[in-house]
Amino acid sequence: MVRKTLLLLTLSTSFALLSCERDDFDINDPRLNYTGTWDVKETEGDFAPQSYTVTIDLGELANNLIIRGLYAQGPNFTTTALVSGRSLEIPVQTRTGLTLSGSGTANQNYTVISLQFSVNDGSSTDNVKAELKKR
Repeated sequence: MVRKTLLLLTLSTSFALLSCERDDFDINDPRLNYTGTWDVKETEGDFAPQSYTVTIDLGELANNLIIRGLYAQGPNFTTTALVSGRSLEIPVQTRTGLTLSGSGTANQNYTVISLQFSVNDGSSTDNVKAELKKR
């Protein structure tokens, strides 16, 4: 009986330890400067002026960010950006029929991002300039 209990305890402990997800969080990750909620004000483009909110999250790769809600498309509209220091690049990508690309620069404190991007819906291209302010 003791042997069965010990075996069961060992298996339970092993399962609990193996089922834990490894935490790769790095407090020195420069992408952390960008994460959070940002207020966007488009100053140029077909729909300018318009204001909306985006959320920026860490992407899966070491230099990726996920921008949710760009171009006032709502939180389910995700755009991938590449980060190098204070510079952002939105490589060409198509999301729900919209093809986007662009670039931007964060200020020294990572509280403001100046962003330029283009959006093509298949019939025309909208060239947008926007300022993002961190909340």
